[in-house]
Order: sequence, then C-alpha cells, then structure tokens
Amino acid sequence: MQKLTNIRIPAQPHEALCSSTIIADGLLNPRGISVQADGSLLLIEAGTGHTDTPFSGRISQLQPAAQGSSTHYLAPEILVQGYRSMNMQQRMLRDEIMGLSDISCLGGHCFASLTDYVEGSKVVDLQHNPPEPVFYSEGNLNALCYHPTRRSWLSVKPDTNQVVEFTFERGEQELVKLPDLEQGQEAVPVVLVYEPATDALLITLFSGEMRQDPSLAGIEFIKNAGQVIRVWPDDGRIEPVITDLQLPTGLAVTPQGSILVLELCDQLLQPLTLDWDGAPVHGGFERFSGRLLHCDLNTGEVSVLAKNLDTPSNLCLLPDAVLVSEGMGLTGRMIPTPNNEVVPLTGRIRRVALPFLQGA
Repeated sequence: MQKLTNIRIPAQPHEALCSSTIIADGLLNPRGISVQADGSLLLIEAGTGHTDTPFSGRISQLQPAAQGSSTHYLAPEILVQGYRSMNMQQRMLRDEIMGLSDISCLGGHCFASLTDYVEGSKVVDLQHNPPEPVFYSEGNLNALCYHPTRRSWLSVKPDTNQVVEFTFERGEQELVKLPDLEQGQEAVPVVLVYEPATDALLITLFSGEMRQDPSLAGIEFIKNAGQVIRVWPDDGRIEPVITDLQLPTGLAVTPQGSILVLELCDQLLQPLTLDWDGAPVHGGFERFSGRLLHCDLNTGEVSVLAKNLDTPSNLCLLPDAVLVSEGMGLTGRMIPTPNNEVVPLTGRIRRVALPFLQGA
C-alpha cells in the first residue's frame, strides 16, 4: 500500500490514551535509550546543567526487576560519568541542557553522541571502558542512528541544519543541508530514525525561533510549524510526511510502519531571562503539556496516545510499549504544574503501553 505523505495534525486529534507508568525517576536530563539483548536499558543523561557540576553527564544501565519483564526495572546503575553538561539558558533563554544526547546499538557497535562546545563534539564507542571517541565533530550532535544499507551512522545538527554521516573510512561528511522553512525560520532538525520501508530517514524539524520581536526573545516560535520529513541520503531528496506539529522531538517507527512522534509542549511562555532570579516559571516551554502522537501512514489517522508529558525528548520502542524521556532543564529548579503547584524539575522515563503493537 502506498504510504500517505503530508499528514496534517488536526487542531483536536482523536484521543486514544494508553496507560503509562514511571519506570525511573530522579534522572539528570534523560535522552536516548537503547534496549539490550538481555532486556536491560542503556540510558543517556545530559547532566544537571548546574555550573557547580559541569561534568555530570552519564551513561547508566537499568536491569529488569524480574527476568523477561519490560514493565519494572531496578534503579539505574551508573556505567560511566564525567561528561560535560552545558546549560544554554544565557544563549537561548529557555530550558535547554546539552551534552550526551543519543545512543545507537546497531551495526555491531554501541555508540553514543556527545555535544561539547568547549572540547569538541564526538561519537564514542561504549565497548571500551572508559568509552573511546571514534568520530569527531563540531557543533550540536543531537541524535544518532544506524543506516543498515549504507552501514553508517547518521546524525543531525540543529545549529547548522545539517544531516551528517559517519563512516570509518571517511569520518564525518555532510549528506544534506536542510533549507529554511516556508516562513523563513531555520529547519532545526532534532531527531532522525531509519525507516525500513523506504530505506530513507525520518527527521523531526523543530522549526527555529523567528527573532523579530525583542520582547519575545527565547519564545518567538510560529505555532504548529514543526514537521516530520523524509530524506533519502543517496540523493538528498526531501518530502514532507507530517506537518502542523508543535515543536516535535522524538520519533519511532512501529512494525506496521506508522510513526510515533513527540511534541515537546503546547506553547512557549515565561523565558529564562538573564535577570531570572530562580522564580518557579515555565522556562520557555510550557511544563507538563507535551504529548505522544500516533500517525497512521496508511489511513492518515492521527491519535493522541499520551498527554501532560513534561518536555518529552526521546522515544525507545519496545515490543508492546514505548519509553519516553521527560524532564528537560536545570535539574532541581522549581517549576509550575497544571494544578498550580510547584515541584522540582526532575528527569524520568515513562513507559506507555501500546496494545496495538502486540502481535504485529
């Protein structure tokens, strides 16, 4: 069946909310997750973002609480730590912590990507202890995926709007330079995944800040300008797949070929200005307003599987569920909730049960 393209997210998509549980809490900006052959999880954490803990990025492992379980896990065991964690508040006026970003355990290797504006970004090989760099780069390496046909690892750079490829023979090479979006804002690619049905890449475009009104610095984004695009690495061809998204981040492709996509939040408000005094504000992204969408590429149907997520960033698909990384920003700072309460910002991993995956 021909897959649909340019699916537009409706203003009020159908809700098919699934049950969810928190499997890990108290994390430091959790990002990429990878399921291992023994059922354990490898977890990337970007770190606290605090100036007094500049090297708080770490990689942990979560073992199932019982053999074969994918619903309960033991407390994370830190495998390696000491990676640079960078708070981008002064530059972006929003809750954005950069450092370790993603993990790919395919192609016979287990690699993690690291954004480091001080000593240089890199991709590290986790088979060594401590992990050893295998590729070097500049700028923001925001995601990492393996392309089985090309036998290479690919990443996106939100600060330069590039899709890049890493190989042992050639190192890093630019594959595609993404053009600006229709209203003149930068594309800002965030996450990419391999799509088996097309041998192409699916990429979320966050959509860049307009920077036209100084009074809206940090939060001047066009509503619902985000997209998921399909990119063929061989020739750089691009086509829209899903449009009218609000700040899309994480992606996953189901065995049926449908797309799961995260929206970071519903709106932008209360930036972390340079004179911010620690008051409990949203910090650019409305807290606890993100959601998980299911987009059926055969029928065009869009449904909401989870909502009220706190700045969700990454997805990891399980046989019967999906894991969502939540809680982006300066660890421990006080943030508002939808119930007009105030709670400390913390990272967590949420497991969202997806009954329709069973038997796929």
